Amino acid sequence: MSCSQQRPLKQSLGSSLCRESHWKCLLLTLLIHACGAVVAWCRLATVPRLVLGPEAALARGAGGPPPTYPASPCSDGYLYIPLAFVSLLYLLYLAECWHCHVRSCQAPRTDANTVLALIRRLQQAPPCVWWKATSYHYVRRTRQITRYRNGDAYTTTQVYHERADSRTARGEFDYSAHGVRDVSKELVGLAEHAATRLRFTKCFSFGSAEAEASYLTQRARFFSANEGLDDYLEAREGMHLKDVDFRESLMVFADPRSPPWYARAWVFWLVSAATLSWPLRVVAAYGTAHVHYQVEKLFGASSPPPGAVPSGPPGEDTEPLESPPCYEDALYFPVLIVHGDSGCQGDGQGAL
Repeated sequence: MSCSQQRPLKQSLGSSLCRESHWKCLLLTLLIHACGAVVAWCRLATVPRLVLGPEAALARGAGGPPPTYPASPCSDGYLYIPLAFVSLLYLLYLAECWHCHVRSCQAPRTDANTVLALIRRLQQAPPCVWWKATSYHYVRRTRQITRYRNGDAYTTTQVYHERADSRTARGEFDYSAHGVRDVSKELVGLAEHAATRLRFTKCFSFGSAEAEASYLTQRARFFSANEGLDDYLEAREGMHLKDVDFRESLMVFADPRSPPWYARAWVFWLVSAATLSWPLRVVAAYGTAHVHYQVEKLFGASSPPPGAVPSGPPGEDTEPLESPPCYEDALYFPVLIVHGDSGCQGDGQGAL
């Protein structure tokens, strides 16, 4: 395999257990079977018990062994205790199975051709390295709270501080003077596996010292212009790809209309009803290949074409051309620190 290519890898049984142990499901399953074993032991096992009454007195008077009779080791009332535990644990087990099924359904399911087309769009999409600075302060407020003690109601005044944003500025890295190209690897062998879990991340790196210096200069200029405007500064930076729907996780099947037997919903619930969900999850994890595909953009790799339009303003921009990305894709830091480390920044966000 070429160094510019990437293949899905099928894990060993031990690696799949380390990645997803499903310990909650395993623990609940073991407890259910343990309580079931106790119930079965109480119902099937017998122990000798002494006979009480006149017959026992006559036997002791004659010098013979005391009479006994076979009986259950558990009293009738104590038998319901493990039964109650089994019922409660089974309900918790079904709830855990439902949460597992919901998590597995969150990743969209598709085929290999659709994924390859998506990767081509990700490779062709222009990057946008953005910055966002929010100046804010805290306002002291009061509110009335009614409390109850010994049946009597009394009102107290509570003082709290509420955050108030005073100004928000946005900017992005202008790389038109340095150029950019995609250096992502080629994904091959996706159709060779019946099921593949694909995870996407995005990052950027620098191909020249000039591009890195320009990035750090623009970044420092932007945050310096927004520093000291209020009591506090919340700074975020990140990267997104324009004109493309970026998904962090996908489940790829060779034939989505006929997925493997362990990936079908009715099989999952049928096996889960028999308290065999954990072995099924182990089989599914072992049969699923994994690949972490990283979309990497290299700044300063080539000269831009003549008359290229700048990709963004070099400084502050209070009204961006595009809507800002959501906060889940952003990186938060309370104090701005500018450094000179280069290289690919993981998960598409610059290190601070």
